[in-house]
Amino acid sequence: MTQTAQSPASGGKAASPRGGALDALRLLAAMFVLVFHYADEAPVALGQVHAFLGRGYLATDFFLLLSGFVLVKAYGASIISGRVGYGEFMTKRLARVYPAHVITLLGLVVAVLVAGAIGHTLDNPQRFQWSDIPGNLLLLQSVGWGGDTWNIPSWTISGLMACYIFFPALWRATRRIESPVVALVLAGTILLGANALSLLLLGQEQFNLPFNHGLFRTIPLFVAGVALARFVETARLTPSAGGIIGLAGCVAFGVVGYFNGPDMLSVMATMAVIVGCGSGTGARKWFGAEWGAKISFTLFLIHTITGAVWFDVVRPALDRLQPDVGMQWLIWMGSIAFAVAAAAAFHELVDEPIQRRLNRWIKARFSRPAGAAVDVGAGTAGRPAPGLSTP
Repeated sequence: MTQTAQSPASGGKAASPRGGALDALRLLAAMFVLVFHYADEAPVALGQVHAFLGRGYLATDFFLLLSGFVLVKAYGASIISGRVGYGEFMTKRLARVYPAHVITLLGLVVAVLVAGAIGHTLDNPQRFQWSDIPGNLLLLQSVGWGGDTWNIPSWTISGLMACYIFFPALWRATRRIESPVVALVLAGTILLGANALSLLLLGQEQFNLPFNHGLFRTIPLFVAGVALARFVETARLTPSAGGIIGLAGCVAFGVVGYFNGPDMLSVMATMAVIVGCGSGTGARKWFGAEWGAKISFTLFLIHTITGAVWFDVVRPALDRLQPDVGMQWLIWMGSIAFAVAAAAAFHELVDEPIQRRLNRWIKARFSRPAGAAVDVGAGTAGRPAPGLSTP
């Protein structure tokens, strides 16, 4: 779930490691997750309108694929050159995701305590078990401790933190692949193999596994994203070729969704979209897209709280006016606008200030003395290390 490669501490603005097309897609994917999670609150459950509207979990799979892909763009060269060491990399990753996670979790704890104090009955009390707080706090949801409790979307942070641990070694190994065909086949094989294994052992496709199997869902998608990044590096697609691949992926995703096709086909189409948008013209900046990418992380993280506020507090008050069906739909759409506004406010007033302070601390903590030797290895020397970036 991601921010730009800009380092707030530097005072300048670096280009996003994703590019405008992927920035825009991040916001669209976050909105799809939002609609998916609010779908049953609509006047008519959206899954009854079209089956694909009940498959918003595919947007989470897109985020996980994109995480591996973008991390290569943000940190790949710096890790290979030695400009970013393992300790600095892991510190940046933890600093990027953990403060917002903890603040959101604390917000839910306060909300539950207040609800209990005023005698409000929770709709799903099993989701707020105090015994699951340590699992959520320590980001252990993806290994089975509290994945379906408290701020449920944070299970993806848990899974990605596990991926960050082995990312430097993974990228060093993947970078040895010189053939774009091999890199692309590797990405596809990983997903096909993981899905087959999931069906064999768990009786369910990998792309919508229960939260207690979150790690098994996250790792193959993340590794496939890294392999896709290597494909783009080695294929050196022209802008027109990238555009054609991205457009074909979008069309395929729409067709598969309309006919309610297999999740695997949707994910394969998503891979084509990432390849197309992550290369060629898709790498250019789009007006407003970077802002959308910035709030996509907070939108994904806090929409559980904003949904509770809207549907448990705001909507009951509006329902006293006995709205007709058209007004009920407007009230439901108001929940989307409220969630986006809250995410933007959280980013600007909470998350971004924290990141600026952490960036300054990390920069001071890991700064090298002038003239210090850098282990160039097989990478590209002289490139500036990216700032905090959360795919």
